[in-house]
Amino acid sequence: MLIEYYPSNSFLHKLDVRTKTLWFIILTVISFRFDSPVINLVLVLALWMMIYMSGSPLSTIKHVLKPLIPIFIIMLIVTGFTYPIENIHTAAYKKIIFAFPGNTLPLTIGGMLYGFTLVLRIFVMVLASSLITLSTSIEDILQFLKKMRLPYQLAFVIATGIRFIPTMQKKSEMIQDAQRARGANPGKGGIVKSIKSFIPVLIPMIVDSIRMSDNLAMATLNRGFGSMKKTTDLHEIKMQGSDYIICAAGIILMVIMILAGSKITGVI
Repeated sequence: MLIEYYPSNSFLHKLDVRTKTLWFIILTVISFRFDSPVINLVLVLALWMMIYMSGSPLSTIKHVLKPLIPIFIIMLIVTGFTYPIENIHTAAYKKIIFAFPGNTLPLTIGGMLYGFTLVLRIFVMVLASSLITLSTSIEDILQFLKKMRLPYQLAFVIATGIRFIPTMQKKSEMIQDAQRARGANPGKGGIVKSIKSFIPVLIPMIVDSIRMSDNLAMATLNRGFGSMKKTTDLHEIKMQGSDYIICAAGIILMVIMILAGSKITGVI
């Protein structure tokens, strides 16, 4: 689920969308450069602090991360049992916590730490992307896509999709609440029963999506969408001096972290 734009007057909101996108790439590269959970944990804490300092509600982030908890647990367990011992460089991390008969699929400390690293990488990407959507209006995202030389029609489709994902999520929750009020339990029971229980939710969602897309199409046609090859914007996004400084600092940080590599302590 994507997060809607949250208006605020924070420093992060004033940054150009290109600066924030570059930092998303930088943080993602750094998180995938190291197998150390320590490095990725520092990134997660830094991003969490940035969200707090931007004035954005932390409850929205928790709402996004909550459905991912079962996936995180599965990743930890599977990686703990399947991560090769020969890839673990620290002797203490090679310790076997549990193993099946015949010493097959040993659960090692290093495997659990690597699984924790994978979970933290997802945290980094989720929090970094949430920072962009929380602090960037849909108009700025549309301008950014246009400056990337995407056709205006395609940029409009992408920006509109980003805009309406949170809306459809809210509608889905409303429909599920209405179903529960009528005695239904969507998502409860076994796998087959859970899938069947979501059919009464899925049908109204499809109907409402078709109705919404039809209304949006009529609204865009009434405003002359597509009649001009070149479009103008009310407020043009511009890189400020602070944007260039922050972009340069991010690139320098990424180069240092890449060159540091496995020399940083705490690697598996």
